[in-house]
Amino acid sequence: MDLPVPGPDGTYHEFSGAPIYEKRFKIVGPFRFPGLAAVFDESGAYHIDFSGSPVYEERYSWVGDYADDCAVVKTAGGDYYHINEEGKRIGHNNYLYAEEFSEGTAVIYRRNYGATHITTGGEMLYGDWYFDARGFRNGEALVRDEEGWLVIDTTGQEIRRADPPDEEYPVSGTVRFIGEESPIPIILKMTEWDAAVVLVRHAEREPFIKGEPGSQKKLTTRGERAALTFGERLGARSVKASASPMFRCMHTAELILAGRGLDEKPEANDSLGEPGAYIFDDELTRGFYVKNPTKTVTLQYIRTGTLPGHYPIREGTERLLAFLKSTAFQDGISVCVTHDVFLAAFVSTLTGYDFTDDWTGFLDGCILFRKKETWYLWWRGKETKL
Repeated sequence: MDLPVPGPDGTYHEFSGAPIYEKRFKIVGPFRFPGLAAVFDESGAYHIDFSGSPVYEERYSWVGDYADDCAVVKTAGGDYYHINEEGKRIGHNNYLYAEEFSEGTAVIYRRNYGATHITTGGEMLYGDWYFDARGFRNGEALVRDEEGWLVIDTTGQEIRRADPPDEEYPVSGTVRFIGEESPIPIILKMTEWDAAVVLVRHAEREPFIKGEPGSQKKLTTRGERAALTFGERLGARSVKASASPMFRCMHTAELILAGRGLDEKPEANDSLGEPGAYIFDDELTRGFYVKNPTKTVTLQYIRTGTLPGHYPIREGTERLLAFLKSTAFQDGISVCVTHDVFLAAFVSTLTGYDFTDDWTGFLDGCILFRKKETWYLWWRGKETKL
C-alpha cells in the first residue's frame, strides 16, 4: 500500500504530487501504519491522520514515528513514554529515555532501575534490568551488566559476551536494579504469631503483548523456580494454600506447596480472582482492563473508591479480608495467591500506602498476623493494627 509522503518543503503531505490537506506545519514526518504521521507546529508535536487532523488532544515536545502500532513521545518536562494508535499511553511509567518499537519490543531507561526492553503491552519483556541496552535485531539484543556487554535473546538468556557497540547513543546508564528474594519467609520466622495468612501476587509470568488475551499467560521458567524457592524458605510450620482459579495463580500455589515438600493441591477460590472479592461484573471489568493500563486503572480505583463493575473499594477490601481470615488456622501459614490489582487495592485501603511511584512485584505480598484476638497487617517492613 502506497502512503502519502512529505512534500518538497517538508511542511505537508502529498500523494501523486498533490497535497492531501490544506494545513501547513513547521515539519512533518512520514506516514506509518496505521496511517498516522508525526508533525510539529506552534502548538507542539503530535500525530495526524490522512485528513491532517490531530489524532488526540495532547501536545508534546517531540514525537516519534509509529511502529508496531505504538509511538514514543517526549513531554515538555523531558519524560518519555509510549502511546497507542488512539494516543492513549501504554503502561503507567515515565522513562528517562525510550526508543521506538522494533520486533515488538522497545528499549527504555527508567530512573533508579536502569535499562531494559518492554513489550507493546508496556511490560518488561524478560524481567531483568541492565546498565544499558540496545534494540532487538533478528531476535538478539546487546545489553551491559557489571562485566561488560553481552547478547541476549527475547527470554533474557545470555547467548554470548560481546564487544561494546560502536555507534553513539543518547544516554549512558549508571544504575542497575537487581531484585532481592521475598522477605516474607524471613518475617514469618522472626515474628511471634498464632496464625499467619500470606496474600501474595503470583510468580513471574509471560509478558502481556498488545492485542493478546492475558488470562492464559503462564509462569516463566524463572517464575517457577522462584515459587519453589519461596516454598522451601517457609520453614517447618504447617502450610495450606488457596489461589485465584487463573492458571498462573494455581500453578504458583502448587509450586509453593511443592517447595515446602507437600504433595497437596491448593484450593481455587474466586475471592482471589476470576472475578475476585472486588468485582461483581466480570464481563464489564475484563473489557475495562484490556483497554486501560492495569496500574492506571488500579490507582484510579484507589483514589476514587469506585470503578465500573467493582464494589466500592472499602467493601471489596472487607470482603477479601473476611475470606483471608477464614483461611487462617492455629500455628500454621495460609498462603493465598492473587493478582497485583487486588493486592494493591487491599494494602492501600488498609494502610494508606501510596503506589503511585511503586508497584507490587511478582511474589510480592503482605502478611496478616493473628496475635491472640488481634489482627495485624505487615507490608514493606511495617505492621498496621487492624
